[in-house]
Amino acid sequence: MVARQPGNMIERALINVAGCRSRLDIVNMIPNEFVLLLVLISTLAPLLYIEKNKGIFLKRAERHISAKQAVHMVATPRIGGIPIAIGILSGALLSDNILFSGLLWTTLPIFLVGLFEDLRTDTPPLLRIGIAALSALLAVFLLNIHITRIDVPGFDFLMTFTVVGIAFTIFASTGMTHAMNLIDGLNGLSSAVVIAVTSSFGLIAYKYGHSDLMGMNAILCVAFLSFMFVNFPKGKIFLGDAGAYSVGHLIAWNAVVLLNREPDISAFAILLVVLWPVTDTLFAMIRRFVTGISVSHPDKLHYHHVLMRLVLLLSRGSIGKKEANPIGSLLSWPFIALPCIAGYFLAEEPSAAFLAVLFFVLAYVLSYHLLVRNALKFRRKRFYYEVD
Repeated sequence: MVARQPGNMIERALINVAGCRSRLDIVNMIPNEFVLLLVLISTLAPLLYIEKNKGIFLKRAERHISAKQAVHMVATPRIGGIPIAIGILSGALLSDNILFSGLLWTTLPIFLVGLFEDLRTDTPPLLRIGIAALSALLAVFLLNIHITRIDVPGFDFLMTFTVVGIAFTIFASTGMTHAMNLIDGLNGLSSAVVIAVTSSFGLIAYKYGHSDLMGMNAILCVAFLSFMFVNFPKGKIFLGDAGAYSVGHLIAWNAVVLLNREPDISAFAILLVVLWPVTDTLFAMIRRFVTGISVSHPDKLHYHHVLMRLVLLLSRGSIGKKEANPIGSLLSWPFIALPCIAGYFLAEEPSAAFLAVLFFVLAYVLSYHLLVRNALKFRRKRFYYEVD
């Protein structure tokens, strides 16, 4: 259930009348499932409206078909972030979650620049990075917290200096914000990441008694389950930059808050929860740098792109991009979920969490290599069909 804080007059009256003193008593007395139901409905309703009237929203969508990283073949509305925002905002307001409400205010700059990108025209990458950093800076000062440890000797000493800690927090938050946008490449992929990550963070928050974080993650999870229901497998509406940037920012600050509140939680366990977007983004940057390409230059060589190509090749022409897209996404889900599960169970096991990070990163690199090698092998055997 979504935990609420006894902030309004009715709840304070209930405390006085019933003699309740703890937040748990309030949670047991108020049917908070209604909050999640409202999130579900307020996300689904605008999504279904956009799907039914998508012609209105296709004016700017056609230009994205020719984008370097695009794998879809027809113009598709890119404003899935708006219904997500409506659902999340309704849940945050009704749940009276002070932490969540504050974080939503800090999300506003990056949401707006993403929405401008989705609706109007291209915005320079440096501007988007700068706005993401601004959202992170607002969160630092509004919540009055920043990352003070990463459980790495030597680096943790540097993190004791406030300037260094704040700078690293802004860097990490900005990176996660853009990582969520970069992995949004196949139908249902980004939704699967958000559902897995928020489920894991929500369970960790529940384990340590942080009802506000648990409630925030429950709302995010339900909103993206609603989006997944409409969008998978056919990709009728895309999350867009506004949705991807915003949820990336919120996920980053899940991690920051947990690390600040619970000194027993391993930073490597937190890294496990967000390992898929972090690893995929860093690997893409390293790959582009090694091959002499700008790290900001989009391509079709992300893990999910290569996996989709292999699906097409193995099908020997029996299916097309339309079918291979959700299959590639579906095959990625176990790789996304397993580190999240490990992060929950290894929350207080720093050594084991560190080894798990190494294992999953190595598994990512080796499996990526195998995917590419097998794709090339099938092309040599003339099983190649147009997949670019």
